[in-house]
Amino acid sequence: MDRRAFLKVAGTLALAGISLPMSWGLETVWAQDFSHCPTHAPDNGVQDAISKIEEPAGGEEFLKVRFFDRDFNDDVYLPDNEMPLLLSSVIRFERIQRQIGHGNFCLAGFDDALACARSYAGIGPFSSREIDFLENLFQRPAGDYGFMGKKTVSRLTWQVPPGKTVKIEDTGQYLYKGRSEALYQDIRKKIGTQAVLTSGIRGVSKQFLLFLNKAVQSRGNLSMASRSLAPPGYSFHATGDFDMGEKGFGPDNFTEKFTRTRVYNRLSSLGYIQFRYGPRNHLGVRYEPWHVEVKG
Repeated sequence: MDRRAFLKVAGTLALAGISLPMSWGLETVWAQDFSHCPTHAPDNGVQDAISKIEEPAGGEEFLKVRFFDRDFNDDVYLPDNEMPLLLSSVIRFERIQRQIGHGNFCLAGFDDALACARSYAGIGPFSSREIDFLENLFQRPAGDYGFMGKKTVSRLTWQVPPGKTVKIEDTGQYLYKGRSEALYQDIRKKIGTQAVLTSGIRGVSKQFLLFLNKAVQSRGNLSMASRSLAPPGYSFHATGDFDMGEKGFGPDNFTEKFTRTRVYNRLSSLGYIQFRYGPRNHLGVRYEPWHVEVKG
């Protein structure tokens, strides 16, 4: 989908009364090369880099984790005729998040999103085609496009259990009471206030928005999107995991640069902290040194 086709989609949405939000950063998206097809291979620079790597156990599986933001020959793309549904769904979820607030949106279920969209004219109800698109995406096995993690939420209508969460001061995030909260508080006690919670509980709607945004950034490449972020229904943020970062480090907390911070070094030195997705994991997911595993 080239830039002209993308703009055509955006224009179609605008005619339908759906405006593209400024917060989306479309200038950055449009600056990318939007050309793709199911057989689009990695560029020569990546091919050269790959050829210099000693093939580890797992072969191409590991290379996909290492070069998570590149195209591979067998990547699975969203059909071009579903790109308008991808874009319009992202816009509606963005509007819902602005309407109810980021913290509340983290706990919102899919039914909550549908009800909110129906209630506010500025959002507009999800169309039947959008709902079908989202249901199909949720139900489709993520292994089809290379994500090998297990499904943590089996029902599209699943809700974060009421009364079992706690809002973490100064973060806008929620954690589950019990193991998650206790582990977080222990980390803060031992590392200090430089250790910050960057992402806690995510309901179905939040995970949809994050994954769909990744799918937009990857030009509809679902495999690439799933190497960076769990598809809806597969996130351990729904069951207790959380992300930690260093205060003032901003978006770099979600990159490998985080491993050079004091907070990461202290987390690692604690000994009992487990990270869900290691550098050579076999789940088809990039290395996430910020993602703290909370065992059930």
